[in-house]
Amino acid sequence: MKNCPRTIDRPLLILGLEGEDVAVLMLLFGIPAVLISPTVPLILLFIGWPLLAAVKKGRPEGFMVHLFYRWGVPFEGLLPPGDGRYAAYGQKEEEL
Repeated sequence: MKNCPRTIDRPLLILGLEGEDVAVLMLLFGIPAVLISPTVPLILLFIGWPLLAAVKKGRPEGFMVHLFYRWGVPFEGLLPPGDGRYAAYGQKEEEL
């Protein structure tokens, strides 16, 4: 019997970052590089890439989305961020 590889559910990483992280970095640094000058955004990209990879190392997939949600950034399709408690049924705060 052959062993099944345990990398089936591992996300595709490009130099330590997920696809959406690479896309966000390219948008943040690519648009100014095209519109203004490629020097400064390119230098910032080479600094920001390893920094973001170090922050995400050992974290679950989609960690940055959850981090921004915790900081209060609203995302379409999710409950509004905040300190409120949500329940499937109506409940007064005093009953908790």
